Amino acid sequence: MKTMRILSILFLAVLAGMNTNAQEKRGAQVSFIYPVGTAGTKSVDYTNNFSFNIIGGVNGGVNGFELGSVANINKGDVNGCQISGVCNVTSGNSTGVIISGVANLTKDQSKGTIISGVANISGSHEGLQLSTINFVKNDLSGSQIGVVNYTKKGKGLQFGVVNICSDDDDVLPIGIINVVKNGYYAFEVSTNELFQTSLSYKMGKEKFQSIFRVGIGEHNQKSVFSTGFGLGSILPIKGNHKLNMELICDDIHYDWKWGDDNLNLLNQFNLNYHYQATKHLAIKAGPSLKTFVSNQKENGKFADIIKMPHTLFEHTGEKCKVAGWIGFNVGVILSL
Repeated sequence: MKTMRILSILFLAVLAGMNTNAQEKRGAQVSFIYPVGTAGTKSVDYTNNFSFNIIGGVNGGVNGFELGSVANINKGDVNGCQISGVCNVTSGNSTGVIISGVANLTKDQSKGTIISGVANISGSHEGLQLSTINFVKNDLSGSQIGVVNYTKKGKGLQFGVVNICSDDDDVLPIGIINVVKNGYYAFEVSTNELFQTSLSYKMGKEKFQSIFRVGIGEHNQKSVFSTGFGLGSILPIKGNHKLNMELICDDIHYDWKWGDDNLNLLNQFNLNYHYQATKHLAIKAGPSLKTFVSNQKENGKFADIIKMPHTLFEHTGEKCKVAGWIGFNVGVILSL
């Protein structure tokens, strides 16, 4: 977040005192670094069809194409294509394809495809934001793809590691950590044919959550633990009756063996009936399609890690063993 603070300070410093008044139109301008250029100190009074800033320029606006090795700074609107090595700063609106090596900063609304290496910051945005950090102060209508995505509200998609949005909008956050104001946060205790007890934590929205979970069981008088991550969705049917779908991958640790090179993955698709008994309490139950992939061997043979009740298919190769079956899962959910 230190980078965000630095970029915000830069943004405010550059835009301080700049107004988005009507600009006189010109064909082109070339500048070395403001105010050394073809328009001198009056460059902020002109909107250019073509703008070339050898290091950095401050112009009234762009209606066409702008290229800068370090920075493109515009007092008014940008329409078309804008490319810089470090940053593009616009105090008005940006429309088109905006690309920079570090940051794109738009005070008002940006539209189109906005791409940068570190951060895209806009008042509002319509289209695609692609960067390490995508930040929309007000409304998003489109998509954000990055490591960290933030929007106050809007409609569209967030795809990243950390997504932050509001619950009273149509933004769908897809990621590992989904922070939603007044969103869906729940603890679940469940059981199935393999693990006596599994504890899950879910976060996001009802229509899409990320799932963190641990489980414990026993096989051959040895403890079997699991740690996993998954994605889930709860869809309304009627009233308190809902459909709960989950896709989960568990890493199984057998006999307290952690951090070794053995692969023991339990993949499962759960299709559950979800009944909302009270505002904060629900129960679920349903079938589970499971597949188990293992390369762990003991005495030259694949180890007996878990007890599968039956198998729909089973294949043993030289490097790994794969098996699949239909099981069940039952759980109690406490939402916060």
